[in-house]
Amino acid sequence: ALLHKAVKLVPPISIKGIVDFDMVLDEMWAVAQEEMNFLLEASNIEEFAGNNRDVAFVATPKLYRKYTTSHVLVMEYIKGFNIDDKEGLLKDGYDLEEIGSKLIDNYIRQVIEDGFFHADPHPGNVRIRDGKIVWIDMGMMGRLSEHDKKGTEQCCLRHRHERYRHDRGCGACNW
Repeated sequence: ALLHKAVKLVPPISIKGIVDFDMVLDEMWAVAQEEMNFLLEASNIEEFAGNNRDVAFVATPKLYRKYTTSHVLVMEYIKGFNIDDKEGLLKDGYDLEEIGSKLIDNYIRQVIEDGFFHADPHPGNVRIRDGKIVWIDMGMMGRLSEHDKKGTEQCCLRHRHERYRHDRGCGACNW
C-alpha cells in the first residue's frame, strides 16, 4: 500500500505514463507471495524432480515434506560448486564445456518438453555436486501451455535452421 501511494508522487515527466506502476507493483507482490509459500515450493521441487528423474546429470535437493509448512521449507543442504566457480570446478576436474552443454540441454528440455522450468537460474541457484547439476530454490517456476511449448520449439528450430544454414526440409532440424 505504501509503494502504491509513492507511485502517485512520481512526476508526470517520467515513464509514469508509459508504465503502469500499480500493475507492476501488484505483479511483484503476487510473485513475492508465491515465492514465500514454501508448500508451493515443495510441490515445485517434487514436480521438477519427477520431470528430471531420468536425467542422470540433474539433481534436486532432498525434500523433507513432513517437516515443511507454508512458512518453513526443510531440505538437504547442497554442498558443491556454484556454477560460475570456474577455478574450483577446473581444479576438481570438471569440464566446463560439458557442464555448459548439459545445462543448456536440460534447460531447453524444461521449457520445450516439460513446459515447467526454473524461472530464476542465476549462479546461486545452480550448483555442481558429484558430477550433477543441482537446481535449487524453486520458489519461482515458469509454466507453459502446450501451445506455448510448440511455439517455443518452433522458434528454436527456426533459429537452429538459420544459424547453421540448413536447407529447407532438412532432417537435422525438421524445418
